Amino acid sequence: MLKPRLIPSLLIDENLHLTQTTQFKGRNYIGDPLNAAYVLSGYEVDELIVLDIDASKSKRSIPKNFVHALAHFTTVPLSVGGGISTLEDIQDILALGVEKVVLGNVLNKDLAFLEIAVNKFGSSTISVIINIDKDVNGNLIATLGSVNNNYKYMLEEISLAVEQAGAGEIIINNIALDGTKKGYDVEVMSRINSILSIPIVALGGCGKFKHIKSLLDQTLLSGVSAGSLFCYAPNSSHVLINYTEMNNLLKAYLEEIDFFEYENNF
Repeated sequence: MLKPRLIPSLLIDENLHLTQTTQFKGRNYIGDPLNAAYVLSGYEVDELIVLDIDASKSKRSIPKNFVHALAHFTTVPLSVGGGISTLEDIQDILALGVEKVVLGNVLNKDLAFLEIAVNKFGSSTISVIINIDKDVNGNLIATLGSVNNNYKYMLEEISLAVEQAGAGEIIINNIALDGTKKGYDVEVMSRINSILSIPIVALGGCGKFKHIKSLLDQTLLSGVSAGSLFCYAPNSSHVLINYTEMNNLLKAYLEEIDFFEYENNF
């Protein structure tokens, strides 16, 4: 298998502003997503995930004109999500040069749509995002898409069901760790990785490159994704927009953890 992928995650709001959240609450406006995508694609990242966090509640898809512009601003594979709910949405977005669409809310009633989409477009083009959190009793719960819907699942059960329905990849997004920069939940990711055979991407909690190393040292995932790590300057909430600073960060990262050391272990 291929080496783990390094995947920045960018969130956009209804105004097409680049934003960051903490535990899915509050928003910090941090600039132009097209500029950020352009900067990140110019460095040693493997993919970009771009999610419209207002699309589902507004009952619309991530804007096609934005996706079109995004595809022209980047030179790395793109995964985009947000309110994608029809086969036409998927077809239109893939036609714009996007490698994968990210599905969530549309799968809540049943996974039939996932099976149909996979049969039509192929599993390699379909990712599913599963948001995880803990309830008041400390039990881990999972949702597909919005955390405010009435559909709650056991993580292991929904992950296996999504895999069986044909998804090419699952993104596990940890709500409790979102924006906290405390590191990934290694135990949860290890547990899910041990029962699934399709690629898994960890998202939520990464604040330092050593968090990536710690995760991969304990479970060899297909990909690791982060938002704050790439959008903020080190140890601050100030936006990282300087090309030289980004380059220095990535050089430091490559010295601290060499993804290629994992290549022969997959």
